[in-house]
Amino acid sequence: MLIAIIGFRLMQDVPLFRPSLQIYSVFEQIDGITQGSSVYMSGVKIGSVNRVSLEGADSVQVVMNISYPEGIPIGSRAVIESSDLIGGKHIRIHHSGESELIPDGGYIEGSFDRGVMDDLRQLSEELEPDVKRSTESLADALEQIDTMLKEGGRDDLQQTMSALRGSSQEINRLIQRRSDDLDQSIQSLQSFMANLDTLSSGRQSQLDSILVNLETTSHELGVISSELGGMSTELHIMMQQVNSGEGTIGKLLQDPSLYQNLDSLAINLKDLSRKMQEEPGQFLKHMRLIDIF
Repeated sequence: MLIAIIGFRLMQDVPLFRPSLQIYSVFEQIDGITQGSSVYMSGVKIGSVNRVSLEGADSVQVVMNISYPEGIPIGSRAVIESSDLIGGKHIRIHHSGESELIPDGGYIEGSFDRGVMDDLRQLSEELEPDVKRSTESLADALEQIDTMLKEGGRDDLQQTMSALRGSSQEINRLIQRRSDDLDQSIQSLQSFMANLDTLSSGRQSQLDSILVNLETTSHELGVISSELGGMSTELHIMMQQVNSGEGTIGKLLQDPSLYQNLDSLAINLKDLSRKMQEEPGQFLKHMRLIDIF
């Protein structure tokens, strides 16, 4: 009986000669956590999982046997983390630093850390349909390419490659034949650049004079621009006066009676001229010959 009790306590990872502390926690999921899973704090194993039970549709109760003599402070958290790359899990206690301890049979907040591997697994599950469609599309494309090659496309491809090879060889021969011309062109360009450098160094004073003249011209253009701006302003003022009816031109444009009088005067002069052409004697009978001459 003694051996059986000792073996049972060893299987449950319960200390033989010191009391253990039982702590309860609730998780939304415990993928990979079973009875006997290790409990760590600061990288040191301090206990194991004693019992796992389903409390509801979305909660699992985990009972942990803690053999840490200092106890677990209130406010600490129990987090399910990955212990290896193949899906193993363990529980890690995050110490809160409080002085008050969780009593035997007390509760500690629990949370589940998915980890990198779980995230990659979920991502692979989400990408699986897209990868499958892409694979099928690639297979169809390869099948079409294979069919095209079987139907004579291989000969066309070989002819195209032969034509490209011949074109590249012809270009290479052309470059070799024109290498002397290219060398002469490069030498001429170098000589031109040297002459340009010599010209600029010998004409530095003239270049300075040209720059001074350009600066003076730019200043004069600025002055002319300012004067044109003033003239534009005066013209704008004059047009405003004309539009408002000020002055002779403004009255002529804005006063309809003046326009009507001028129009009537023009009509009367036209009638008078027509009558003088038709009956000149009527206008000359009242004039004496001596008055005319």
